Amino acid sequence: MSLLRNWKQALKAQRSQWRAAWARQFGGYGPPELLKALLGMGIGPGSCVMLHSSFSSANGFRGTIPELIDTFVEAVGPQGHLMMVSLPYRSASIDWLQSGRTFDVRRTPSMMGMVSEVFRRRDGVLRSLHPTHPILVHGPRAAEIIASHPDCLHPCGPGSPFAWLLELDGRSVFFNVPIDMFTFFHYLEHHVSAQLPFPLYTDVPFDAPVVDASGQRRTVRTYAFARDAIQRRRPERLYDELRRRGLVAQVRVGASELLAVSVRDALACTDDLQRQGRLFYDMPQA
Repeated sequence: MSLLRNWKQALKAQRSQWRAAWARQFGGYGPPELLKALLGMGIGPGSCVMLHSSFSSANGFRGTIPELIDTFVEAVGPQGHLMMVSLPYRSASIDWLQSGRTFDVRRTPSMMGMVSEVFRRRDGVLRSLHPTHPILVHGPRAAEIIASHPDCLHPCGPGSPFAWLLELDGRSVFFNVPIDMFTFFHYLEHHVSAQLPFPLYTDVPFDAPVVDASGQRRTVRTYAFARDAIQRRRPERLYDELRRRGLVAQVRVGASELLAVSVRDALACTDDLQRQGRLFYDMPQA
């Protein structure tokens, strides 16, 4: 069994090398081509973007992760904002809260990929003080965008950076990741939560230990998404409807794929689905 496993691992590594070589030869591109693609999608000076991304040599980008981030920052310009999620876990928020681990806004790494982690360490980037859904922000209103997050009982609801993304007419952009990385989906969940026949959140909030930007220990109170609600989620229904309506912009640059969705469009689509009784959950049987 070990020989078979080693052979499969070697084959997988070889395929990755072949894909990377093909991308460099036939699908390679640099920051200028990426910037042109972003501008072509309507992402330009003054834009607010929440970026979800994956970085791989097989996607053809001829540059480093900092150069990739620089390109997005250049696209939105000095008056625009670039945001990324920086969750400190890969499981569910309720698992993180139940673990009792301390979230240090200065040091706890992002588990959302290397682009997010490199962005976290970039000068001028601020991180919101929330133990389950901390958001990274670069831009002139970054401090304002993150200010209320530690006071949000609902991590992705009113007062959170997700609400700011909507206020600033932002877009979620997906760089070599599928649309199901759409973290703004949680804001939409909260938007419809009062009409759901089951609780979206836990019955009682958690008091989570955190360390703030000045190194002070604090407690942030927050609800977590309930396990039953997590199991009932069917976000693909929303994504399919967004695609059906032509609301998912898509462009290829080299061997990479970029997708973009206006969060205002996603909210309007959610309202329509709610009116039609077609929300993105499996509902309890009567």
